[in-house]
Amino acid sequence: MKSAKSIATVFLLITSFSCLSVCVFAQNKQTKQADIFEYIDKLNGNDMIERLAAQRSAFNKTHLKNNLPKPEYIINRNNLTLISFNGLDYYVKNNRVIGIQGLNLSDKVLNQITDKLLLLDSIQYNQSERSNIEHVSPNVDFQKIRNIDRQFMLTLKMLSSTVRDIAALAKNENPSLTVETNVAKMRLPNVDKATEKSNIQSLVLLAK
Repeated sequence: MKSAKSIATVFLLITSFSCLSVCVFAQNKQTKQADIFEYIDKLNGNDMIERLAAQRSAFNKTHLKNNLPKPEYIINRNNLTLISFNGLDYYVKNNRVIGIQGLNLSDKVLNQITDKLLLLDSIQYNQSERSNIEHVSPNVDFQKIRNIDRQFMLTLKMLSSTVRDIAALAKNENPSLTVETNVAKMRLPNVDKATEKSNIQSLVLLAK
């Protein structure tokens, strides 16, 4: 009888110790996760797109060379960054989208999303930089600047539209599967073609 009680006591102690270890491990894991989120950079992507567009528009009204809008990347970031677009949180690190919170996506799809967003991000940055260089050129060409700025604004609109489309896919009943199966169907943005179409439409309007 005493032997049975001793075994029961030992079993109880082992069980209690195991539970305590699990609780401590869980708390440590939560603490580490909290530390990670505490030091992660956080951005509102939609606000940033609007700000970049507003800064360029405001500058074009004054053309003050000492107030040139600074080119900025939105997606292209080395440090782990949480960027929110239309209610979706994108985890970005080393210039790649490494995950979207709440979605279970394959590396293939994350790479496809990265390619689309990075392309547009690189173009908007380069166009902003080109516009600034042209503004300080001794032989400034304002028509060239207008074309560059038009492409810059168009690229920001395409970026906004792309993340909005992804957010719409994520609102379906099975968001992860819907994004997985539909991202590949989204055409890779082609700013040059869109700009060409815009220019043709402008010429048609002028002809009228």
